[in-house]
Amino acid sequence: MAYKIVNKYLTGAALRLKSPYTMDPQYITIHNTANDAPASNEIAYMTRNSSQVGYHVAIDDVEAIQAIPFNRNAFHAGDGKDGTGNRKSIGIEICYSKSGGPRYVAAEENAIEYVAHVLHQYGWGMDRVKWHRDWSGKNCPHRILDEGRAASVRNRIAAKLAEIKKPVKEVAAVSKPTNTPSESHRIGWEWAEKKGYMNGERPKEGLTREQFASVMMKIVTDLEKK
Repeated sequence: MAYKIVNKYLTGAALRLKSPYTMDPQYITIHNTANDAPASNEIAYMTRNSSQVGYHVAIDDVEAIQAIPFNRNAFHAGDGKDGTGNRKSIGIEICYSKSGGPRYVAAEENAIEYVAHVLHQYGWGMDRVKWHRDWSGKNCPHRILDEGRAASVRNRIAAKLAEIKKPVKEVAAVSKPTNTPSESHRIGWEWAEKKGYMNGERPKEGLTREQFASVMMKIVTDLEKK
């Protein structure tokens, strides 16, 4: 994950203004901010202004900041007070879309991953992903639509979702070597250890040629001393 998740939830009057209704979310709606401010500035502006317009999450190149819980509505879709977009969809704003460039590319990639994780969280498929345009006809997310990348972005979200769903392969536990020799070889093992031919470790493992040479050298040296 290339971004961090930050919660800066609205409270008090700001929450009552921007999010007056409880919500059982059914969709995710993707927006472009149409300016070049980072997510922290977007959230700060939404928090302090007197408009009822709001959204749930702003995502830039380094963080995804959530301001409204997913069980509360936000007026971001432009389809009226009781519209499905405003009352049943999670609003996601992708930052830096006015000028584009590397920061926007990174923000969009983060948003794709974030949206895929939300889809997975709710057990949803790609049919739950909407553009702002789908609800109100507004040309938003403007950069994605103007560049003709709507299908590409949807495909990237789908690929990320499939990646998240892919089961993690279990790694077989590697048994630790035992220092206890078999009973039938215990006496010989203890003798070799006592003589210094073996170091008392890993009695079950095979002997390499170089290890065998060292053992033979010790044995021959002992014989020559006699």
